[in-house]
Amino acid sequence: MELLQELHSKNLLPSLFVFDLDFTSWPLWIDCVSGPPFKADPSNPYTVTISSGKPIRLYPDLPKIFHLIKCFPDVKIGVASRTHRGDWAREVMSIMPFPELNDQGEIISRENNGKSKDKYRTFADVVDYAEIYSGTKLKHFQSLHKTTGIPYDKMIFFDDETRNKEVEVRLGVHFAYVSDGISLELFCDALKEFAFRTKD
Repeated sequence: MELLQELHSKNLLPSLFVFDLDFTSWPLWIDCVSGPPFKADPSNPYTVTISSGKPIRLYPDLPKIFHLIKCFPDVKIGVASRTHRGDWAREVMSIMPFPELNDQGEIISRENNGKSKDKYRTFADVVDYAEIYSGTKLKHFQSLHKTTGIPYDKMIFFDDETRNKEVEVRLGVHFAYVSDGISLELFCDALKEFAFRTKD
């Protein structure tokens, strides 16, 4: 939190944080799972069950990262995913329980949230912009830029495929390579690099 507060005070925090889904936010390719029906239980956070009974779970640090970002109302969160099953990805996001955390990284109970069992916060609820369809990441970011008006150099993109660094080379988006799922350490290192480049 201290790092983000410091960068925000110096105008060195990205205005838009964008995350890939497959092998960045969750450890699978959504278009390679057995598919719907998808099921979710608010008592089992950050998880959706697919038709085979296997779970889709977010990487453990992602909720903590989103909590940190959401502490700054002027900063937005986006998702950019190249997939042939955008419908599946969107459905999973729309039902995946995504409870709030306190500053210690602990889940706040539904009772404290004032949410009933049939109305709970989801992954989709905490994402401000979503570009989920087949095509290049260049197209995703051109759309995000058009929708948000945020300059490319005020965006940061976390992704597991090095070929998508083209958004940095061609557009000026800061690219952060995710080798083994998003983590808090990787996130903080990427922010330091973003700040270093922005100062220059």
